Amino acid sequence: MPTRDRLGNISTPSDLLPELPPHLQVLRDDLQRRVQASRVRHYLDRELSHLSGNREIAASVRLLFDGQGRPAENLSLREIVKFRRKIETDIQWLEAVLIELRSDLCVVRELEDAAMDVAHVQRAEEDY
Repeated sequence: MPTRDRLGNISTPSDLLPELPPHLQVLRDDLQRRVQASRVRHYLDRELSHLSGNREIAASVRLLFDGQGRPAENLSLREIVKFRRKIETDIQWLEAVLIELRSDLCVVRELEDAAMDVAHVQRAEEDY
């Protein structure tokens, strides 16, 4: 397995940390909960923005057709062009989100690889 430079410091698991006084332990636990809540909030905000984007695209496409799936008879060419431009803009937005998610995935994979390297080194040191 090829090795590469470390991306940053990997935090020490909490069971390996020295015992803290009770008031500092409470502060540390509170900080950990806040960080986790912030991560969850950020994740939910991102997911909800994807859902609203998908709903907007579906609503704009739905306006072009009647209940039986046929094109509406009274749509002007100008309205059709407007809807096409909106759909193209929505597609570009989704592509940008996809690029960002792929970038985030690459970072997570690099972090995962670094953590696995550290775990492998620790396991090798424990075996000696």
